[in-house]
Amino acid sequence: MKLIVYGVNTVREAILSGSIKKGGSVYITEKKYKSGIADKSFINIAKDKNINIYSKKDASFLQEFGKEAFIKGIAAVAEYTESDYENLLNKSEQNTGKPFYLILDEITDPQNLGSIIRTANGAGVSGIIIPKANSVGITSSAAYVSQGALFYVAVVRVVNISRTIADLKKRGIWVAGLSGDAEDTVYDMDFNLPLALVVGSEGSGLRRLTAENCDRILKIPMERGVNSLNASVSFAVAAYEVVRQRKYGVKNSS
Repeated sequence: MKLIVYGVNTVREAILSGSIKKGGSVYITEKKYKSGIADKSFINIAKDKNINIYSKKDASFLQEFGKEAFIKGIAAVAEYTESDYENLLNKSEQNTGKPFYLILDEITDPQNLGSIIRTANGAGVSGIIIPKANSVGITSSAAYVSQGALFYVAVVRVVNISRTIADLKKRGIWVAGLSGDAEDTVYDMDFNLPLALVVGSEGSGLRRLTAENCDRILKIPMERGVNSLNASVSFAVAAYEVVRQRKYGVKNSS
């Protein structure tokens, strides 16, 4: 699909990842181009890939790409393709014996999605699984907040999250949901195994059926007051506990 991208970092990663094709175009204000904010190295890479660079003094020409593109002063149209579920699983299982998937259960805020994608890329997540209904899809806003990480992380959309969880479990993948109401914490589980983390919606958390299908429910321990973090922060804490255990050989007791 065609995806409008804006912001220096997001446009840069769209170019470097090959998501802006030969003959495509980058639109940038003259002021931003001359300021050096738009790293000239990626402009040169764009030219080497036969991507056109259009620069004008008046930023109004960016308005056709939306308000945020006008504000950021740089925009482009990228090609974005969601991944296939079976291909994702086959590829990640071939690459490592311990895939690390992320399942998002009805996340509706594109900024939360973008933040989660950025963290997922940094933490080496094998792929992100989101439902087709009652969930935000890939948007320009999500791409911007991800700072271009969107172009490096596989995203799959499925019809039914509970059935997907059941299928993953049949394939030997442990499924752990995050909930502020859990008894065990993310520090109580050994993540050195094939894994899928499930993060619930911003407002109501994990749905009942989703939680019932998880192997374990875990929480981020809170020292005082509010009993939970928002979805993107909760995932970040849990994801880097997975990284800590796997990369540094730290094993927990259960």
